[in-house]
Amino acid sequence: MREVSLTLDYLTIEQLIDLIDEPHRSVCHRILTDNRELFETARGSTHNHQTWGGGYIDHVTDGMNYARHLYAFDEAFGRPLPFSMSDALLVFFLHDLEKPWRILVDESGQASNREGLDTKAAYKAFREEKLASYGLELNDVQFNGFTYVEGELHDYTSKRRVMNELAAFAHKVDNWCARGWYDYPKATGDEWTGAGRVRTT
Repeated sequence: MREVSLTLDYLTIEQLIDLIDEPHRSVCHRILTDNRELFETARGSTHNHQTWGGGYIDHVTDGMNYARHLYAFDEAFGRPLPFSMSDALLVFFLHDLEKPWRILVDESGQASNREGLDTKAAYKAFREEKLASYGLELNDVQFNGFTYVEGELHDYTSKRRVMNELAAFAHKVDNWCARGWYDYPKATGDEWTGAGRVRTT
């Protein structure tokens, strides 16, 4: 096992996107710029994680930070990772892209899914349409990771592997950030120095 030197710095969403290779980096910056107000007010989910206004971008930022450090840790074991850190950050940045348009919050604060955007198939179609509208093309490895971040679901079969390694890595990150760190980053006093919510920092 190689010695790993982890610097546990917490980067902003812009700094994390800067670590994504071109041509995807410029497109991701454009997606963020075009939709910043929406991203900074949308919830991370309807009920289960990062359920505050701005929770969407907080979940994405927290997950990308976690992915960056987890990639370095996994790489230190010396076993090959058949995808780059850029791939992992790209997939995580894009993995919930439908949520700012999907999740509606009524006057009482109750969250629900927009009509017509309330199934996994509809989420996937919306995300793919959004990528196409920005001219963002994924290679086969990235597309598999993007498709199966939340698991194989109905595509599972015992006859072949469906998720590739990138999908499994992104799934590991997403599962922990949504089920383990579901209320992070904290609004104040987060234990990870530099972390905080977009609406409070």
